Amino acid sequence: MPSLGLAMIVKDGAKTLQNCIASVAGVTERMVIADTGSGDGSSQLARDLGAEVFDIPWLDDFAQARNAAVRALSTDWVLIMDDDEELDPEARAKIPLLLENVNVGGYLVTLRNHIPVKFGLGGHAASIKSSDSPVPGAERARAYAEFAICRLFRRRPEIYYVGRVHEHVEPSIHALGLKLAPADFVIHHFGHLCSPAELRTKDEFYRRLGRLKVQDSPNDPEAWVELGLQEYEQFRNYSAGIECFKKALALKPRYCSVPALSLANLYIDIHAEERALELLAGVVMTGRAAGEKERTCGDAFYNLGRLKEARASYLRALAILSEDARIGSKLGLTEVRLGLKKNGLARLARALQANADEWEMHDRMIKGCILANLMPEAAAAAERLAIEHPNPASILRAAAIRAQMKEWRAAEDGIIRGLQLFPQNQELLQVKDELNRELTRA
Repeated sequence: MPSLGLAMIVKDGAKTLQNCIASVAGVTERMVIADTGSGDGSSQLARDLGAEVFDIPWLDDFAQARNAAVRALSTDWVLIMDDDEELDPEARAKIPLLLENVNVGGYLVTLRNHIPVKFGLGGHAASIKSSDSPVPGAERARAYAEFAICRLFRRRPEIYYVGRVHEHVEPSIHALGLKLAPADFVIHHFGHLCSPAELRTKDEFYRRLGRLKVQDSPNDPEAWVELGLQEYEQFRNYSAGIECFKKALALKPRYCSVPALSLANLYIDIHAEERALELLAGVVMTGRAAGEKERTCGDAFYNLGRLKEARASYLRALAILSEDARIGSKLGLTEVRLGLKKNGLARLARALQANADEWEMHDRMIKGCILANLMPEAAAAAERLAIEHPNPASILRAAAIRAQMKEWRAAEDGIIRGLQLFPQNQELLQVKDELNRELTRA
């Protein structure tokens, strides 16, 4: 039977390393770890768990580090993982059969990225799925996104990684004329579920490497897309994002849907909706990406006040992404504004019922009720938002609606509840005084 070895690169992975190695116990014959400078005891922990560990200098190059780890193995096949990942339990029975296939050079494994947000925007939004039953370790995840990537391949000198960051082994497998086949197992990635401070550090690290990568490979559209996503989504660096996505599209106009969708969403963020519509009009998309394209067009039309066109786009988006309550909520508010109040409010209510933990669902429900002149319902919806998402702004909003209805006592009750949470907030204190005067006059 062909042998399988695990190759990893690690730096300060002590928090997650034990679960990672436990997930592959009994699946691999050897475990080799290249440590790039850990200071948290990762090296000794890995040795205690049965791995062979050696130190290598970090040269700002993931491919170089991956290749060093792979070269240290002598097995027939290589499994690649990171310390913040775990092999799905079902893979144990599936991997041995895959290794027996003599016609395959490597396998495209499903990498499931567990993320702390429920909805996404931009190029990868269409790949995000709600996480209703998270696996152990992903309890904080609200959704996941899946990507196919080669993580299982034959160990041969001619098969190696390329790319300073977001490195890939696929090009060398293709160059040998070997087949890449889909694998029917999952690797879970939990790296996005760390603290905000840790995420920020990671984002800055990947942006720095991404900038080096486009210097190394200025004609690689994928490198420009990777950097563009970092600049836009993580740092809101709009000018850099526009430059990156435009370069990617110029290098390969039909590259994929990601740069076009990301650039269109960026244009909407900077209130350049016409540019977003012009861009997407020239791009053909299929599958879930087509639904995300229609959603983006709907947003652009809505912001421009072209409500009938917005409604048509949202309807087409919902026909493809029927489970996306965000689209249903946007469609509902659009319909209310078009005078289709009953239908629109019903959509808003359904979206809110399914996603009560989403601030934007409450916000649109409040707006829809106000537009429909249903002020008691608007007040109730605003008070629900203030309870479920308490902050001074949501509390003041609920009180303002009650005050508009001249329901001073209800407005004051809401402010008093807010001051129990935010006793030093000056705006809440000021509004309380104003409401006291109104109650005295009444």
